[in-house]
Amino acid sequence: MIPWRIDYDENGSPWVHIELRSTPLWLAESYLIKAGGQVIEPERLVRSEGWEARLTPGDPVLLGSLRIGRHYLDISGENEAALETLMSQLGWMLIRGGG
Repeated sequence: MIPWRIDYDENGSPWVHIELRSTPLWLAESYLIKAGGQVIEPERLVRSEGWEARLTPGDPVLLGSLRIGRHYLDISGENEAALETLMSQLGWMLIRGGG
């Protein structure tokens, strides 16, 4: 499973920040849909009861001549339980080779 942890914003609300490597935005979005989310803005915002996920494009990682896609996923939740439930599903889906 990918590493993740719950942090808290300035208002004390829980959130999770993940750097995605080798996972295109459309694929991350499909994983969020499988986890119960609905697309609000394609490849940018997915929302479900208890959580909201923002997808942000990033610059690729360069390893010599190899380019590895990199994007970011920020998930905010109503509470820790909502994020833990989502991440128990999503964490396994996001495992990708090369990242």
